Amino acid sequence: MLEPRLTLLIAESEDSRLSSLCREVLPTSIRVIHSEKLLIHEFSDVNIILGAPDRLADWLPYLPKLQWIQSTWAGVKPLVLAKRHDYVLTGLKGVFGQAMSEYVLGWLLALERQILTYAADVSWNQRPLCSVQGKHVGIMGTGDIGRAVASTLSNMGMVCRGYNQSGKVFPEFQSCFSGSNMRDFACGLDYLVCLMPDTPKTQGLVSRDLLMALDSDAILINAGRGNCIDELDLLWVLDQGHLRYCVLDVFRQEPLPESHPFWSHPKIYVTSHTSAPTDPAGAVRVFEMNLTRFLNGESLLYAVDFEKGY
Repeated sequence: MLEPRLTLLIAESEDSRLSSLCREVLPTSIRVIHSEKLLIHEFSDVNIILGAPDRLADWLPYLPKLQWIQSTWAGVKPLVLAKRHDYVLTGLKGVFGQAMSEYVLGWLLALERQILTYAADVSWNQRPLCSVQGKHVGIMGTGDIGRAVASTLSNMGMVCRGYNQSGKVFPEFQSCFSGSNMRDFACGLDYLVCLMPDTPKTQGLVSRDLLMALDSDAILINAGRGNCIDELDLLWVLDQGHLRYCVLDVFRQEPLPESHPFWSHPKIYVTSHTSAPTDPAGAVRVFEMNLTRFLNGESLLYAVDFEKGY
């Protein structure tokens, strides 16, 4: 007797680049449907989903045969918060490191080398040369993205220390800190880069105490998740004259409301959650690897622990 045919739901349009790349790697034994043409009765046939978590959480009650979701995001909070966890959820890793490294390094160079100031200065003033070389960088989040950023910054002569929840030490960092050692981690940093996931343990982690432990001329970059920053504490610290600049790419509420004080603060640069967008080719590469393992009955790469949230 033939085994039932597997059905894959790609939560994007049929003409999207993600869908196009998937067609190149899928075996013919798998039936493919797309979200924009999805009929309500077809939910009952879906075994596998490839897509963004925010679109999928509301569909979970209608998917009785669901076995596996491959996220196209680094974060999976909408699915972690959903009540149903009787399937394998895999995150997207090994895809965002290059883009995030470019974002972080680009901003540090722009601000430290005063490139933006020079670009707006018609007086032809020459300032003393500043450099990122020898600067101390703290990276909160030592997953594959954080380690990629640390490797890039180290190659530019910066000294990287890491912070994580587990206390695990990684070779890309000169030292790693966790838990109650947060002030020791922050003390003397020239730059703080936040790349933490959105979990209950990271809520408001970057608080007044942590920010005040940084060097008074430090630069803060948050490109992880918006819940990590205590926004009122950050504004208070800036208004005390502490910190040189902040670059914020993620926020508690997105899009960031036009009335939010971050838009008008002279020390804050706002970008619109664009630090490391999903590369469809990278997402399909991870999906293809996991699909092979799924079809062979093997454990999947980057499986999410629903208790931890990542």
